[in-house]
Amino acid sequence: MIPDEIDVPHALVRVLEEAGIQFVFGMPGGDTGRIFDALHDSREIQTILVRHEQVGSIMAEMYGRLTGKPGVVMGQGIFLACNALFGSLEAVKGASPMLLLGDFTDMAPFMHHAPYQAGTGEHGNHDLRNLLAGATKYTAAVTEPKQAVQTLQLAIKHATTGTPGPVAIIFGSRSFGGTVKTRRPPRLHATARHLAHGIARAASADVTRVAEALLAASSPVIIAGNGVHASRAWAELAELAELLAIPVATTATGKSAIADVHRLALGVFGNWGQTVANEVVSAADTVLVVGSRLAPTDTCFENPELLDADRQAFLQIDVEPLNVGRHFPVKDAIVADAREALAALVAELRPRIAPAIRAAAQRRSEHLAELKTLHRYFAEPEQRSDSVPLRPERVITELSRRLDARTIVTMDAGANRLYMTHYFQCKGAGTVYQPSSIGGMGYALPAAMGAKLTSPERDCVAVCGDGGFAMTMNALFTAAQYRIPVVTVVLNNSVLGWVKDGQRRRGNRFIASELGRNDYARIAQAMGCMGVRVETVKDLVGELDRVSGAKEPIVLDVVTTEDAPFWQVQSPLAKEGPGGE
Repeated sequence: MIPDEIDVPHALVRVLEEAGIQFVFGMPGGDTGRIFDALHDSREIQTILVRHEQVGSIMAEMYGRLTGKPGVVMGQGIFLACNALFGSLEAVKGASPMLLLGDFTDMAPFMHHAPYQAGTGEHGNHDLRNLLAGATKYTAAVTEPKQAVQTLQLAIKHATTGTPGPVAIIFGSRSFGGTVKTRRPPRLHATARHLAHGIARAASADVTRVAEALLAASSPVIIAGNGVHASRAWAELAELAELLAIPVATTATGKSAIADVHRLALGVFGNWGQTVANEVVSAADTVLVVGSRLAPTDTCFENPELLDADRQAFLQIDVEPLNVGRHFPVKDAIVADAREALAALVAELRPRIAPAIRAAAQRRSEHLAELKTLHRYFAEPEQRSDSVPLRPERVITELSRRLDARTIVTMDAGANRLYMTHYFQCKGAGTVYQPSSIGGMGYALPAAMGAKLTSPERDCVAVCGDGGFAMTMNALFTAAQYRIPVVTVVLNNSVLGWVKDGQRRRGNRFIASELGRNDYARIAQAMGCMGVRVETVKDLVGELDRVSGAKEPIVLDVVTTEDAPFWQVQSPLAKEGPGGE
């Protein structure tokens, strides 16, 4: 509880503590140095110094994804706007709660005289509020001491209520002055009292209608998106699927909403999905969409052979009403948090499972097992290739075999992500995360570090290409400083794979797509981490054992072939859609 009178920086830190936030990622600068100074006295929050605000923003975004509590990135306001918007933009579409805490650097009372680095928006200053507003769920500017404290409390509520997302607060220098008297109006209350009652619950009538539609379906399928991760609804999703033996496909962002090894799992569907997933989704008469907007790359550019609202009945669960029926008209929907809605469906359905329903479910389950065998579900010939340079399919398959059901895997952008989406078979739910909201390169390593700090008892592995790794490899300095034992697997093919693949399709006109040959293992060693070069199948089989139980940050620099074009994992259903790198 905040005492009767307290200075503003310590009050802000107390609010973060009351919200259960464990880390602040960032770099001191401007007037935020006052908050960093107050963090020095905190026994509950660890401050993690990054070398670039982009890394801090990604670590904060991943912390928010995994915990449901806002991840915090803090630094001088202008440099948050320059450098930290990667994580913020990922959090906007990825539904990750997040706080960006910055300052105006206004040099009051000279803010209207265009001081150096000021962001108040007057003539000669940059307009920091508008810069951040376009990349956040909400942006607030504060000028008064008590306003600063209460705005932080409400920012946490805003970041975690409804569809989660990033909220920015920009502090004026005068907001840090003096002390606040907490019992004088406007009064300061405990942060938890502001955060109560924020979960959207399912309406019983909607639950009943969706349940009846599922019971009446002869070949239902569930499509699980990132909303399952955002609400941490993995157990409830599996329980519903098992109750009626409904196969579950995921979107790319929803990968690991259900474990790929689950008997009802179809893997990812859509442009880069499993053949069996696309076949089952296409043949379904009823489609329950949980926490997904069904983006064009999920639906093979809305190919009616895959999904068609005229021949299939669509049901939808989403916390955001505007997402319901947005791209495909729906028969019935539940507007609620995914976890709440799925639990309500299970409770509604369980007493209504008649013998005939059980028999139909058993037949569905048996048919699905046959289809998965027929389509070589995660058992394609290229996954056993002994070719050198190593093929990404073999590397990913060997990696999958070595990871347990609790290992967290973070992916990057580019062709390496497409191969991971298609070939990586996860053993546990809620274990695979990727930057497919904005799809920016450089995500995997900082995200894995954020995950490891959040869950130190779990192995955390980043998988990326050499292009993405080079963008944020400065994060290794932070990993070494704080002894964050993540393992990074770099698929090093010396090119920007997706870009060069597109250039092959345009007559081999290669430009700005070749990175040159770099030894990232030696670079990692120079940055204080373990680095291991992997060039042969023998190296691969031996060195990949390091991904489990790591005690220090490790980079496995795996030399792979560039002859692995993205269209090798692209579904035939997507071939007629628009392209692009």
